[in-house]
Amino acid sequence: MILDLLPGFINAAFIRDLLITGVYFVVLMSIRFGIGHTILKRESLEPEMKRRWLVSVRNIIFILFLLGLALIWAREIETVAVSMVAVAAALVLATREMILCLLGALYRSSTNAYSIGDRIEINGLKGQVIDTDMLSTTVIEVTQASVTKGSVGRVVTIPNSQLLTQSVFNASRLGRFGMYTVVVQLPRNVDWQAAEAVMLQVARDEIGRYAGDLVKHARELQRQHGLGVPLLTPRLRVALHNFEYTELQLYLPVPINEEFEIEQKVVRAVAAVTFASAQKHYPAHYKPDSAG
Repeated sequence: MILDLLPGFINAAFIRDLLITGVYFVVLMSIRFGIGHTILKRESLEPEMKRRWLVSVRNIIFILFLLGLALIWAREIETVAVSMVAVAAALVLATREMILCLLGALYRSSTNAYSIGDRIEINGLKGQVIDTDMLSTTVIEVTQASVTKGSVGRVVTIPNSQLLTQSVFNASRLGRFGMYTVVVQLPRNVDWQAAEAVMLQVARDEIGRYAGDLVKHARELQRQHGLGVPLLTPRLRVALHNFEYTELQLYLPVPINEEFEIEQKVVRAVAAVTFASAQKHYPAHYKPDSAG
């Protein structure tokens, strides 16, 4: 009748284990005090030795008490452990993405992968970092517009979990200058050498605007990172990937955030030259109509 009035987890087995625990505790305390009394009565022992023995006895009794509790309450501990494991597994499954985001933030902080204002690329998305927190990174998209992607400049929130599975490219890590490539494809009947000369000339003119800062940047890279002298003058590579086009690849150092403006100057200069070259191939009487 009394057991019916108690909470559900208190049953005969619980009361039995509780009584055994109490008796076990009393026995251990009696042993400890008995041994301690005996040690203190030994006049042949030095005070320092007595303290060592008393501490050793106390620690041994404590370890025995913990082992006894584990044996007495083994069944209850197993039940609680199974319940805790189930709860922990459910919590991990429910908060898996959040945990990965927190780990991504820890990875970003420990590696200093990027900071506010850096130009980064993650999983094909290029942007300038404007905010970071424990769960996400916010960037302003700077990917170039294309036929299939006409909207740029959007604010994009990237979960930090991406940092654990995707490579992070940081264009600002080595300062305010970076290498940029301008690619132009020309039909085979166009004078590609004239286009090459124009591209190199425009590149030299642009580099001339910031040549002093570029040299300082190169020296800073050598001093801080031990890197070799970066490319300070434009280089152009000619590629023949197919029989229809001649591809010109211009490599030049440009200030971060000015890539697109410089690219447009190069492309417009090439377009002007190639249009004049193409006009020479038309018959003298040919005039494009309004429909193109």
